[in-house]
Amino acid sequence: MPEAVVFDLFETLVTEFVPDWLPGPSLASRLGLPDETWTTVWRSRKTARMTSAVDFRDVVREACTAADIKIGSQIAETIQTLYEERLAAKARPLLTADPRLLRALAELRAKGLKLGVASNCAVEEVAAWNDSPFAPLFDQVLFSYRVGFSKPDPRIYRLACQGLGVSPSKVIFVGDGGSDELAGARAVGMTAYRARWFLDQWPAAHRDHRSDQDEGFPALFVPDELVALLLDHR
Repeated sequence: MPEAVVFDLFETLVTEFVPDWLPGPSLASRLGLPDETWTTVWRSRKTARMTSAVDFRDVVREACTAADIKIGSQIAETIQTLYEERLAAKARPLLTADPRLLRALAELRAKGLKLGVASNCAVEEVAAWNDSPFAPLFDQVLFSYRVGFSKPDPRIYRLACQGLGVSPSKVIFVGDGGSDELAGARAVGMTAYRARWFLDQWPAAHRDHRSDQDEGFPALFVPDELVALLLDHR
């Protein structure tokens, strides 16, 4: 009988998909950076950003330095503006919670299930978490940049279970499947389900077409399916 549920965050509890989004000037172009320089530096800093409190602005400054761009007052102002825009963009999904998920989480809590979050994220990506309507609903929240390791590292799953006081065999993990998170959860003894309620909103060209059946992870298409699944066991 499950005693707890641990959720992924992005594209599981919140989505960053914006149907009417149109591309604007790239970050690199706003700084006069070659696109390849920005891409190289950004990718090289991914692990550090996910496992420590690396400041987004420092990564941008590093890219400028790599491109021999002097960081004078104008560039410094642009970097700060880019940072503030990123904070706002990352706050939007956290502050506009899907009512279906809030209702589902409340039902699970009412039935005595413990709830946790385990998310791969950089510090600026979750700066608005405490202002989110999700924050009061969870017994434990693990952000990879705080704990020093990210999914699918088994340590983050075990830490989640320890914090909730539940053995992995009694925990359901729910995520969209990025970063091999479902396989990582299963490897430590959790039962993993793939959340598709946001994934299926993305344009076909950007969706992950891997077969849920082939992967061995059952799909959940609406949050209510998770509620029904768990309450059937109680």
